[in-house]
Amino acid sequence: MSHTAYRLPIHRGPWLLVRFHLMQEICSPPSEGPILAVLVLYGCAASESQSYRSLLDILSTDADLASRISLLIYDNSPGAHPLDEKALPGINYVHDAANPGLAAAYNFALARAAEKQFEWLLLLDQDTMLTREFLVELLQSTSSLHAKAEVASIVPKLTFHGDVCSPTANFLHQLRRPYMRSYAVARETTGIQLKPYFAFNSGATLRVSALQSIGGFPSDYWLDYLDHATFAALSARGYCMYILKSELEHESSQGAVGSVSPARLRNLLSAQARFVRENGKFLDRALYRLWLLRCARIWWLRHPDKSLGKEAAMQALGLNTGLQPASTGKPPQPKA
Repeated sequence: MSHTAYRLPIHRGPWLLVRFHLMQEICSPPSEGPILAVLVLYGCAASESQSYRSLLDILSTDADLASRISLLIYDNSPGAHPLDEKALPGINYVHDAANPGLAAAYNFALARAAEKQFEWLLLLDQDTMLTREFLVELLQSTSSLHAKAEVASIVPKLTFHGDVCSPTANFLHQLRRPYMRSYAVARETTGIQLKPYFAFNSGATLRVSALQSIGGFPSDYWLDYLDHATFAALSARGYCMYILKSELEHESSQGAVGSVSPARLRNLLSAQARFVRENGKFLDRALYRLWLLRCARIWWLRHPDKSLGKEAAMQALGLNTGLQPASTGKPPQPKA
């Protein structure tokens, strides 16, 4: 198995070069198929990823599915995790010890998908349990939606503790209607949606040409709110979403506020504020101040680092509402 180092252009507005002097790639030609799946890892081997194990179990027993889905693994861990002997042939593995985040990994995969003429890009995090039913329905949908260029995304329903958590109304809609009991779509919701929903990254399948039309994944959102920003950009260009019947179990990295690191919460707040600034109106920014006050109270009560609640409150009450670019000093990347 050979290792090579090289530079590859990433599509984001003007072509950008991502530095790969710390990156090693195990190259093997991808199998022919309509979908390129990209699995982003941090701090674990592929064999420890629920997404990878479930995908491997399905594709290793279904030759037809395996022939139509190719896999690229992008590992942001400090050390490489070479694939074991049980890996399917044709998997591409990329290691980038610089940990540039999700946006860089997804843009790398987007460039690869465009180069290899894949029509769709499937995004996967470490901890989503894939099912054969989902993959079958997904492939059927990519075929039926081939000519419907206005459909930019095909997404499953993600569940957490039995409740649907994605897709949901976008964050600006949530700011404008703060007292709704749930913002998630109903379980019976399927088909093409004209409302500007947003969906979590994992399990979402995006049309390559639509992503190219918005300049790729926005690099300003290197980790948090990348999904919000991407779906907002697609919606602004007139694209719509297709929701599948399939449901997938998803392990949320922010299910319990008290267990999230202060660095992650600060990055989340910064990215969220950037999103409101770039996509919201004056009223949305005012409503965001109120949202920050509620957030400050929750963080103060539930997080061991009380400074987080204080910082959120100060941002809500001051002239500066946290609308700075997300920090370029990246903390270790947790689950997406």
